[in-house]
Amino acid sequence: MLTEQQTKHYKEKGYLIVENVIPPKKLKTLQDLTNDFVEKSKHIKENNEIFDIAENHSVNNPKLRRLKNPHQIHRTYESITKDNCILDLVSQLIGNNLRRDHTKLNFKAAHGGEAIEWHQDWAFYPHTNDDILEVGIFLDDCGEDNGPLMAIPGSHLGPLDDHHHNGYFIGAVDPKKSHYDINTAETFLAKAGAISLHHVRSLHGSKKNNSNKSRRMLFVGYTAADSWPLKGILDLGLKATSSEKDFIKNIYQVYESNIVKGEPCLEARVINNPIKMPYPPAPSVGSIFENQKEVLGRSFGE
Repeated sequence: MLTEQQTKHYKEKGYLIVENVIPPKKLKTLQDLTNDFVEKSKHIKENNEIFDIAENHSVNNPKLRRLKNPHQIHRTYESITKDNCILDLVSQLIGNNLRRDHTKLNFKAAHGGEAIEWHQDWAFYPHTNDDILEVGIFLDDCGEDNGPLMAIPGSHLGPLDDHHHNGYFIGAVDPKKSHYDINTAETFLAKAGAISLHHVRSLHGSKKNNSNKSRRMLFVGYTAADSWPLKGILDLGLKATSSEKDFIKNIYQVYESNIVKGEPCLEARVINNPIKMPYPPAPSVGSIFENQKEVLGRSFGE
């Protein structure tokens, strides 16, 4: 259980680090599975539905940037998203009725893992309320030198920064135009097996990894069940059928199946929050790595 001090820290700063959350045996299983996927990626030559690869990715030097929707491709990843070791902590912050919104496994390979420019997750997927957070599971020890996540304390309580560039939504903030002082950023440093929790409106980013140590994190987005996406229920890999009614029904079934604790809720709780819709999409629409190419190096260097 979170202490009163930990809960206060999250509410005031918009993030929290909790050590020793993932049991050692489960952590080892996640690490080994992730190594297997890196091995499987060696012969991948372009991004696909599972792998997002760096431009210098090769058979002899595989450089993954992201494993997409890992909970959909292996039961081990899916299982950890529903584990009480995580859900018990999340429910103390956003309630007992929880929906899993998405997953991703981000890689920062040694000697060049890419930076992520400053952004607020809320800009990508606004909802009817902001009882939404991202859990990051540390699969590696993370220190100052291997590209730690950083967040601006208190930014979850203020305005939404502009994530557009040249009229397109590119999912990155120009630090010179931000409402927040980037120099106040605090780093997420922890051992493997720890988790981070950051609020959906927290401004965050990460530097390039120039060390000889990898930094892999499995991210899981959770929302309160009464927080509904303003972009609509997303089509999570479903293909259209001959019947529009059946298609909509199937989408809702996928949505409902992502309730990982408690009960679904059809009554959306609406809170007044700053919102700017993430349209039109960037010309290089894809993962955040592709979308942010327009401003690559603006915050953290090439």
